Amino acid sequence: MKNDKTEKLTRTVLTALFALQPCLDALAYWTRNDRVTPAGIIRLGIMVLLPLAVLILTDRKKAFLTFLAAVGLFSTLHVLNCLRVGYIRPVYDIRYMASVVQMPLFAVCFLLCIRSDRTKEAAYRGVVLAAGLTVIFLIIARLTKTGNVTYGEGLGYSGWVIDENRNANSTNLVIFACFCIFLALRTGKNWLTTVAAAGADAVFLTNGTKGCYFSIFVIFLSFALFLILEKRLTKKELNRFALILLLGLSIFSAAIYPLTPRYKVTEEQRKTARGTQGEIEATLLEKGIDITGMSAQERFDNPEVKEVFTFYYWKYLGVKPDLIDRFGMDRVLMQYRMSTDVARLIDARIMERNYADMVFQDCDALTRIVGFEASEMGFDGIYDLENDWHAVFYYYGYLGFLLYIGFVGYFLLRIFRCCRRDFRGCFCLENVSLALALVLVLGLAHFSGATLRRPNVSIWLSLILALIYYVTEVLLHAADDHHPGLEC
Repeated sequence: MKNDKTEKLTRTVLTALFALQPCLDALAYWTRNDRVTPAGIIRLGIMVLLPLAVLILTDRKKAFLTFLAAVGLFSTLHVLNCLRVGYIRPVYDIRYMASVVQMPLFAVCFLLCIRSDRTKEAAYRGVVLAAGLTVIFLIIARLTKTGNVTYGEGLGYSGWVIDENRNANSTNLVIFACFCIFLALRTGKNWLTTVAAAGADAVFLTNGTKGCYFSIFVIFLSFALFLILEKRLTKKELNRFALILLLGLSIFSAAIYPLTPRYKVTEEQRKTARGTQGEIEATLLEKGIDITGMSAQERFDNPEVKEVFTFYYWKYLGVKPDLIDRFGMDRVLMQYRMSTDVARLIDARIMERNYADMVFQDCDALTRIVGFEASEMGFDGIYDLENDWHAVFYYYGYLGFLLYIGFVGYFLLRIFRCCRRDFRGCFCLENVSLALALVLVLGLAHFSGATLRRPNVSIWLSLILALIYYVTEVLLHAADDHHPGLEC
């Protein structure tokens, strides 16, 4: 993408594309139904048109076509294998796979587009606009009382976000906070840093999710640590105002924890677990059986112990009856290793992971390589894994998981190469901010989920990876040209 007109168009499209995302989320909320929403159709159109436009305009067609061929080949293998073993819901599975493929596809598109500082800054503008619109929509939803709660009344507020997108929304908020605080710090304007950090803190505290609350400390303390290390490593003047602000907001957020929606949600969950913990052991002790020193196999082989476990496992796991109906109680007991940990037994995410694991155990060798279809989760495909990395592994097998990890690992490797060549040259606000955003997103993909498989979230991971590619490309070229360092 060489000429000025093409670059100008690219900058405009990037800014508009990122600014459009919260508008599409709001549109999905107001037009939600059991079928395809207008927002979904628009996102599908973007997924088709963006790669076509990049393919036409890029001067690296061969590399892009090779990447597309690799994605297409794996997708074909997955679909053909599902046809071989018997498809349950092919349209759903293919649509699901498209949402997973979007992240690497968009990442390559964006890195082919971001080839200069001007296009990079256009992307940043789009993120700031998206963050601003998100906050505006959240405020309007509050004032008009038209928004959605996170977990229930008084247990967090999400705004114009459909139920299925609540975890995805919290991840978006974390990403926006990383970018906005970075961009505010970069300006050196204290009032802008205050608005960005205090605004992020307010949104996080009222959201109610673990991802948002604990990200307060990860983000604020990481930036505070950067400011301290920056002074030591680069001899730049310490931004004392920003340091005090970030530390102060962290202390404030910790101090008011008992008043937050996150605390209330955690207490409700603890009460549920506390009220039932020890029931299995107590019931068996009444029968004169102490299972404390017994192994899982010994518990399973004892008929009286097994009978008690069976009763309570139905009580705890019965919220997802397909788990027991499909695999049988004996197998479920051993899958959980005859555990008496009630918090673990009532955890829906663990139930779903165990369900997927048992499906995977029953698959033949080829299916394990390319994965089973998402509709295998439950007799009617009613369950879905909430942990992204597990979902990628089970739904796309050893090969799909390896390809996905390898793709993300490539960008991590670029970061490592840059740091090894010139750590001081790499240590600047922009690079640290991008690395922090990447670590948070990859972590939330496991702990929160709905990050790698939700197009409205994965697009931000695509951007982060593309920006990492650009800044590392500049750094590596600087090192190759024997420059002593790089001014960030």
